[in-house]
Amino acid sequence: MTMAISSSAERQRMLRALGLQPLVLRRAQPARVMANAAPATEKPSRETSVANPAAGKRLPLIVLLPAGAAGDARQQALLRAALTSLPIALQRAPCVELSTLREPLPAADAYLVLGSPTTDALDGHLPAAARERACVLAADAPSELLAHPARKRALWQVLKTLRARHLQTTIR
Repeated sequence: MTMAISSSAERQRMLRALGLQPLVLRRAQPARVMANAAPATEKPSRETSVANPAAGKRLPLIVLLPAGAAGDARQQALLRAALTSLPIALQRAPCVELSTLREPLPAADAYLVLGSPTTDALDGHLPAAARERACVLAADAPSELLAHPARKRALWQVLKTLRARHLQTTIR
């Protein structure tokens, strides 16, 4: 017997009457994860700028990418998968190609730096005082992670450290 359920509330009531617990799958929207990463050929616009966060508010995380990472679909998919393993506040972190950034980075609680050239270039974009206060974590570039899957273990260890640090700061 098939019957049409007229509303979501009625559906919820019927599921509970049957003894079923309705669950909702939580997903990060792909457009939101990579929305702040500007392609390497474009200058960042006002909308994609990370240098103007809300007045006096520190970002919980900024992900810094090597050149070309924002334009590659496979690297974006890897990055989305990695960010969805983090708490929801960290999943919304802006992803920025450091080579396209024309202004200094804003203050953040943590910086996830992908790729050794990006780590070297970070000194010019981040003041020393901000670097001392923040947690700067480095991992291999997404292209290297795709080429050598064994290196993904180091990325997951970095993400584990990032989750633990975020948990400590939210408890305080």
